[in-house]
Amino acid sequence: MKFLLILFLPILLFAHKVNLFLDLKDDNLYIKSYFANAKACVNCKFKIESNEKLLFEGILDEKGEYNYKTSINDLKVIVDAGNGHTVNKKIRFQEQKDEEKTIQIAKINKEIEGLIEENRALKNQVKVLEEQLNYFEIFKVIFGLVLIVLIFIFIKKVKN
Repeated sequence: MKFLLILFLPILLFAHKVNLFLDLKDDNLYIKSYFANAKACVNCKFKIESNEKLLFEGILDEKGEYNYKTSINDLKVIVDAGNGHTVNKKIRFQEQKDEEKTIQIAKINKEIEGLIEENRALKNQVKVLEEQLNYFEIFKVIFGLVLIVLIFIFIKKVKN
């Protein structure tokens, strides 16, 4: 019996683990907390700190989420789910350097130019295919007229 208890104890402990997801974009800190079984951390207390100073204290909603407006880029969030189940995580918004932005913009512009050129080539292929289709339409009409004439000739010979 003790063997089974020892075997399943890690599973029971893992089921109470609290997970924390943070995202910092556009001066908005998005907080989501949930247990290992994917159930939301409902009404869990949380704190937001910056440089060891308490900025905000609140409670997560029924989805285990909270949005906090801030312009501070270096934050620490602590979620307390009760009974000693706490989790904390730091998040830092890192702005890209101007050189990196310039390189990315140059790559994007190069890709756009390549796509524009490919688009031109595809448009030309479509025009050629449309012209070929028009030629086939002319042959269909001529073939139909010839077929009608042959039918009339055949009918005339049958009557005679």
